[in-house]
Amino acid sequence: MVFQNPDNQIVQNVVEEDVGFGPENIGVPTKKIWERVEEALKKVGMLHERKSSPNHLSGGQKQRVAIAGILAMHPKCIVLDESTAMLDPVGRREVLDAVKTLNKEEHITILWITHYMEEVTEADKVIVMNKGEIVMEGKPKEIFAEVETLQKYHLDVPQVTLLAHELKKRGMTIPVGITSADELVDVIAKQLGK
Repeated sequence: MVFQNPDNQIVQNVVEEDVGFGPENIGVPTKKIWERVEEALKKVGMLHERKSSPNHLSGGQKQRVAIAGILAMHPKCIVLDESTAMLDPVGRREVLDAVKTLNKEEHITILWITHYMEEVTEADKVIVMNKGEIVMEGKPKEIFAEVETLQKYHLDVPQVTLLAHELKKRGMTIPVGITSADELVDVIAKQLGK
């Protein structure tokens, strides 16, 4: 599991030692640990920082080190609990890109817990919960088609989805569930005959 604050799960003073901490605790032989550390740091784009102190890294870099520590244990699934909540936009993008790559290229299941709905626009499936109960479930397009319901649960609807929703309310023929600016531009351009 990767938590909201990476400082709460980084336990060593050198990046590569921190990434090797988990495999060591589950009994992976020393030689294999260092192979796993290198492999995990490569996968999250942090190999160049292997000898660095985590204290000198940005928030996004620390989260990628935390993810590498989980990867080094060869999981089939990674749970990320509000892991971008404390990051600036650059750090958030770094973490999202790393996780997306792990899912697509390494076929690792990602369970992403977030209040930032823009982060789930490319998910395979979205589950919206309120007070421990599932209130919505489906593909991102299905979920984002229900703007009022998302707002009722105080969720942050992507700006482009809100714009598409407003245009539809004002009479434009806009499909529901738009989640990207490119998608909205294409729809509007077709309507304008361009």
